[in-house]
Order: sequence, then structure tokens, then C-alpha cells
Amino acid sequence: MAIRRILSAFAIAVAQFGAAGAQPSMQVCHPFIVQAFSELPKRDSSQPSPVGDVPAFLAGETKDCPGCDLRGAQLQRRNLSGADLRDADLSQASLHRANLAGARLDGARLVGANLNLGDLKRASLIEASLSSALLYRADLSAAVLTGADLRGARLQLARLSQAQMQRALLGGAMARLASFAGADLREADLQLANLQEADFQRADLRSANLTNAGFVRTNFTAADLSRVSAFNADFLAADFTDARLANADLRSIRLDGAQLTCANFDNAILGPATPQ
Repeated sequence: MAIRRILSAFAIAVAQFGAAGAQPSMQVCHPFIVQAFSELPKRDSSQPSPVGDVPAFLAGETKDCPGCDLRGAQLQRRNLSGADLRDADLSQASLHRANLAGARLDGARLVGANLNLGDLKRASLIEASLSSALLYRADLSAAVLTGADLRGARLQLARLSQAQMQRALLGGAMARLASFAGADLREADLQLANLQEADFQRADLRSANLTNAGFVRTNFTAADLSRVSAFNADFLAADFTDARLANADLRSIRLDGAQLTCANFDNAILGPATPQ
């Protein structure tokens, strides 16, 4: 039954894609290399974080302010590269165009913070709270966001290539045209997120929750979506070339116009939801 569902969905998607004007071409399927599970990054809780000097930090005398109360601080364009801001409260702070490359922000609160156009390359944000944060065009390439809370965050055009986002919470996030190329999103929660035209090439999404999320024209080329839960997700015109969707729950998804060349659907569940 599962095989018939897969073949039926594949035939419908290919037919609709062809009707839209796609030209047939010869494709060579590439072998998919399953990545080994690696240990997730963890916060160093062996020692309590020191508490920084708030006045000195705000005066620009030091970059470090771990555990500080910096709610609403105006830190636009500040050079905080490599800064120690672990467990700091930066809720509603303005860090527009700030340089936080390589900064340590594990456990920090950045709820509603303005990080638009910020440089957070290689920053560590393990278990940080960035719910409703503004991250338009922010660069989080190779950042560590394991267990981070990004629910409702605005990530349009953000760069998260090679980022570690295992178990991150992205429910309701707006990430249109964002790049997650090569990112590790194992067990991440993307429910109700808008990821239209995002780039997930070679990303690892094993066991992620994509329920009710929007992936219109999203690029999943060579991505690993094994065991994802994608009930009622919208994959209109998405590209799954060479992608792996083994054991995925794909009930009630929309695949109209999707590119499925060489996609692996082994043991996936496709078709309408099972009546209760």
C-alpha cells in the first residue's frame, strides 16, 4: 500500500511538473551517503558563569558581560566579536549590524532582540532564547544553535549554512529565502514555519518535525529528510533531487510541481491522513 501511494504521488507530481512546462532531461542519480550521528554540543555547566560589569560593558570598556542584565541595551554596530555573553539577558536589545562573530551566547536571552544584519558567524548560542528576535539578513554561518529557541523569529534572507541546529525550536518562524545549506537540523521543530524558497541543500533534517510548515519552491537537493514528520506540509514546486525521505511521514502533503528526480522514498507514508 505504501509503495502504491508513493508511485501515485510521484506520477501526479511529475505530470503536473511537466504540464507547467518542465523539459525532460537525463539525470544520473548520485549515491546518498548517510552521515553518522555525532554527539550534540552541550553547554559547559561544570562551573557557574561569572557575572560581568554592566557599566563597564555599556561604556565600551569591555566586551564581556556574562550573566548581565542588558535588557533594552542599545548596542548597534558594536564590535562584540569573541565576547563572553553567556546567560546574559539581552531581551529587546538592539544589536543591529553588531559584530558577534565567535561570541559566546550560550543560555543568553535575546527575546525580541534586533539582530538584523548582524554578524554571528561561528557564534555559540546553545540553548539561547531568540524567540521573536529579528534576524533579517543576519549571518549565522557555522553558528551553534543546538536547543536554541527561535520560535516566531524573523529570519528572512538569513544565512545559516553549516549551522548546528539540532533540536532547535523554529515553530512559526519566518525564514523566506534563508540559507540552511549543509546545516544540521536533526530533531528540530519547524512546525508552522514559513520557509518559502529557502535553501536546504545537503542539510540534515533527520527526525525533524515539519508539520504544517510551508516549503514552497524550497531547495532540498541531496538533503536527508529521513524519518521527518511532515504531516500537511506544503512542498509546492520544491526540489527533492537526490534527497532521502526514507521512513518519512508525508501524509496530506502538497507535492504539486515538485522535482523528485532520484529522491528516495523507501518506506515513506504518502497519501491522505488516516481517518480517526
